[in-house]
Amino acid sequence: MTPWGIRKKIKAALVGSSGPTPTEKLSLTMTLPSGSSHRIDCEPGYTLAMASQILETPIATSCPDGGCGGCVVDIIEAAGLRAPSAAEQKLLDEKKYGPNTRLACHAKVDGSGASIRIRTIWTMDSIKGT
Repeated sequence: MTPWGIRKKIKAALVGSSGPTPTEKLSLTMTLPSGSSHRIDCEPGYTLAMASQILETPIATSCPDGGCGGCVVDIIEAAGLRAPSAAEQKLLDEKKYGPNTRLACHAKVDGSGASIRIRTIWTMDSIKGT
């Protein structure tokens, strides 16, 4: 995930200039490490990492599949979040995260009402590589 809205650009290119068909918008609350809270509207099936792209500083992710555990978030209210998949639960157990944590790259939004606390936001310093 990047802060440059790549997913939105790809989606717009695939849908074309007519724009996407209207879909139901779901709302959730994301609290940044600074303590500021933001109401986010997203489409059903978005991951928390995808939904956070609307923030000025989205959730930091370091890998595409949750193996790094860098996108872990604390769950304040789980309403509207899909239950963890077997793969996500395995990663959470391996990393020894507590019961009220999820991986933002796996956790999907199915309804409104979720509230999360973000542990790590994207910064230039969070980029890894050569």
